[in-house]
Amino acid sequence: MTTQATASEIVIVGGGIYGASLAYELAQAGKTVTLLEADEIAAGASGGSGERGVRANSRDLRELPMATASFPLWAKYQEQFEGGVGYRRTGGLHLFNIPHGAHEHEVRGTMEAMAMVQNALGIHSRILNRDETLEREPELSGDLLGSVYCRDDGVCDHTFATLAFAKQARKAGASLRTGARVTEILHTKGRATGVKLTSGEVVPVGDELILLANSGVLPLLKPVLQPQEIMPVITQMPQMMFVTNPNGKKINHLLGHAHRKLSVKQIQDGTLMLSGGQSVAHTPEGRWKGSLSSTALSLTDAIATLPFIDESAFLKVDASRVESCAVDGIPIVDTPSALHNTIYGFAWTGHGFAIALGFTKYLTDWIVSGEKPQALEVFSGKRFHESIGPGETAAGSQTFSTRDSLEEAV
Repeated sequence: MTTQATASEIVIVGGGIYGASLAYELAQAGKTVTLLEADEIAAGASGGSGERGVRANSRDLRELPMATASFPLWAKYQEQFEGGVGYRRTGGLHLFNIPHGAHEHEVRGTMEAMAMVQNALGIHSRILNRDETLEREPELSGDLLGSVYCRDDGVCDHTFATLAFAKQARKAGASLRTGARVTEILHTKGRATGVKLTSGEVVPVGDELILLANSGVLPLLKPVLQPQEIMPVITQMPQMMFVTNPNGKKINHLLGHAHRKLSVKQIQDGTLMLSGGQSVAHTPEGRWKGSLSSTALSLTDAIATLPFIDESAFLKVDASRVESCAVDGIPIVDTPSALHNTIYGFAWTGHGFAIALGFTKYLTDWIVSGEKPQALEVFSGKRFHESIGPGETAAGSQTFSTRDSLEEAV
């Protein structure tokens, strides 16, 4: 067994957008940082084909403060980094029709409530009627009632962004190690002292251990968690379809739908990316099995919304990236009671990419100052096992989302 001669102040486990951007921010703040990634940078949910949505529209209310913190940072780094981070602000439309069994006044009331609360929480939103929506997206189907428009929504090449932050982190002095799979947290007297790799090497931890390896976080934590701290998290493999655009149609916005599991993006080569919440079965090893039913459901929703897609041809279907999902649909960010110098963040639920830079900002503040920002309290793991007093929101805050899906992922 070998051990590094000196410990980094901060050891980060996970080389996705969260780990890479946090390594950059902490290195910029003067910390010595070592990031450990089991595979390659962006090999997990932060990488893959196509683009991710950077949206606030129809997001769980508890996540909106992270969206308001993240949006200016995406714009900042797109401008600041040489080559940018692959971010494009396209605006977003969340579409509404009147589904079977619903009533027009109910749907309009939902649209009004959604726009009102998003505006109140700092997300510029406005209601568009059917004609105004079709003016922006003339290829939409005729069953449309209207939409909620969010001008600041956009898309991002997630692989490119993650690699860009990794590159900048290295320039800022962080050490990023790939092929370094962590198998165990070593600890004594209530603090993490190091992590053990599959090779047997022990990487020592100086001040803080930060676990951001998405679906790999809970297996590392389980040996040190108290029974009541085990968190209700599942894994899913969201499906993305890519189809041709034979007639050269143009999609101008990031599109979501209130009553369909649908997210539509037109990536820069004209290809259409269809996703929004369907997932596939997977093996214990994390390999995806494929699913004709998931493909059929996604395609049916897409064609119902954009009829011209019926003339498209398949290019590929991809469901190779594992997501971790909490039972209530929002991330978990906390410290285990047994390890006071360890912070973990995971269960990004497929839509965590867009709000990653907001979390990075607050995690950096926490690590540098030693004080947990109030903005992170709502994401505490304690919401699953502690009662909440009057006026507190960590466990039982009301949520507003027009659907419980992996809409952003995808």
